[in-house]
Amino acid sequence: MEWKILAIDASILIHQFHCAVPTITNHKGDEISVLQGLFQRTVFMLQNGIKPLYVFDGIPPENKRFKDTKDGNVQFRRRINPAPTIGSDKWKDLKTLLNYLGVPFIQAPSEAEATCAHLVLKNVAWGAVTEDMDALPFSCHRLIRNLKAEKKIKVQEYNLDEIWKQLNLSREQFVDLCILLGCDYTSKIKGLGRKKALKMIREYKSIEGIVRVKSQEQIPPDFDYVTARRQFLSPVVAEVNLEDLKWTKPDDDKIRHFLCREKHMREVRVNSVLQKLHPPKKQKTQKRKSTATEVSPNKQTKMSEFYPAKKMVHPNKSTPGGPYPQCSDVRGIDRLQP
Repeated sequence: MEWKILAIDASILIHQFHCAVPTITNHKGDEISVLQGLFQRTVFMLQNGIKPLYVFDGIPPENKRFKDTKDGNVQFRRRINPAPTIGSDKWKDLKTLLNYLGVPFIQAPSEAEATCAHLVLKNVAWGAVTEDMDALPFSCHRLIRNLKAEKKIKVQEYNLDEIWKQLNLSREQFVDLCILLGCDYTSKIKGLGRKKALKMIREYKSIEGIVRVKSQEQIPPDFDYVTARRQFLSPVVAEVNLEDLKWTKPDDDKIRHFLCREKHMREVRVNSVLQKLHPPKKQKTQKRKSTATEVSPNKQTKMSEFYPAKKMVHPNKSTPGGPYPQCSDVRGIDRLQP
């Protein structure tokens, strides 16, 4: 099996598991949705030839977290993900589980998707798994979405080099296009859709050129594209070498004790997931042949073994031949091709 290292945006998965309906609780009433979801998803990836490398969010930039309203109050630009913070009990539980599973993880200094993109850029990871499309302007050259355990869901792969080529844009122009279409770090110019924004970037080459031809009423006062561009082109990331990472064999006993005894997860469920990592080996049975007839005793003797028959072909008929057409439907994890 050829293993692939994938940098996983942990905060996205944690948010998905936390918002899952219905919420999973143990018999004590403690929520274990995130813990159980991370356990099952990690085993699914290990089972399918993936070495997951989890990346946790750090402190987000100020211009992402807060936004001034008209009445002078401060509000969040978007709902904060319920991701565990460093030092919290939930974060320690996830760290403990990943250690027992033998899977490494990284604490990003800022945005997790930025560090994931950097790991792909430095060839530490084969691809990055996140639902946040901001990974593309962070120069994530291979973005994987919809990597779930459901076989019916098709995995989506985005190749940044092909996107640049098809759009006929440089890296800097692509970043400006993403800012115009909307990102987490600034507001956007109203009235610019995908086609119009792409046309204007190709014509004026940058946001500065577009701003010069736009009236000041069309440019919002909080349109800080310069800071947003700098965050995409020079992000704060964690520097990690491949030699620093280590995947080890999962410790089944410690996993069972932690999940079943300490977190009170159902033992039947835990064992059923762990069994996926240890599929039963197929034993090759060698049939004993009879010394008298040199034929397996379990095999029924055919008439043709005593009286060989020849097939007769009518001279006016031709034997059918030629291969049948074959088709394949690539789904799920099979979408990840080198």
